[in-house]
Amino acid sequence: MHRLKAKIIVLSISIVLMGLLLFFSFNQVKLPIEIKDKIIDYAIGNINGDDIDYLVILTGSRWRKFGKEVIIFSLEDMKEIYRRNFSEFKPWKIAIGDIDGDGKYEVSVGMYKKSPLHEVMAKRPFIYSFENGRLEPKWRGSRLSKPFTDYNFYDIDGDNIDEIISVEILENNRKIINTYKWKGFGFEGYLESKDYEDIKELIIENGRAYIRVKEGRDKYLGVVKLKDNNLIIERED
Repeated sequence: MHRLKAKIIVLSISIVLMGLLLFFSFNQVKLPIEIKDKIIDYAIGNINGDDIDYLVILTGSRWRKFGKEVIIFSLEDMKEIYRRNFSEFKPWKIAIGDIDGDGKYEVSVGMYKKSPLHEVMAKRPFIYSFENGRLEPKWRGSRLSKPFTDYNFYDIDGDNIDEIISVEILENNRKIINTYKWKGFGFEGYLESKDYEDIKELIIENGRAYIRVKEGRDKYLGVVKLKDNNLIIERED
């Protein structure tokens, strides 16, 4: 009886350790530069228009939900070229994309803050261009058309210009995928998908946009696609 209990305890410990190993392996950030700070989020791309890739990272305290500093490194010489403290705006997201088609990526820092025209705490996508060695505001429109859980940049229609793609919450708490095009002074709504019970994990990888969909008992990985001028979620698994 004692041996059985001991085996159960050993097995339980093994399961916990395996779970921890899996957790850390899936959450490990692999970067071309060694960063000692905690990485909240990061993106890599040509933000300076010089055909050089730059690493843009959001760092933060190990035990805090939101980030603190946005740091930019040149991957040509592996040196830091810019650093700014955004902690007062509670940053939580970094995304980059070419929203105006000039071949130069813009940088978006997702904030959690109030705005003068919307006095509630909410997620907001601020967008900057990298000019003369610093981040300069390009668009601080405060929010999208609906409350959202996540967003990124993605060229949904293949015109070599990135749209904002977002996971948004309807009034009945169901969720949709929405997209927006840059119109020179701000973003204009483009296409949105049908609604789902839940949408999670918006991931841009290998030129595709993936999401996790839940509808009743059905859960699956989906790919966001444009088909016949409709935004659809095509089941992947």
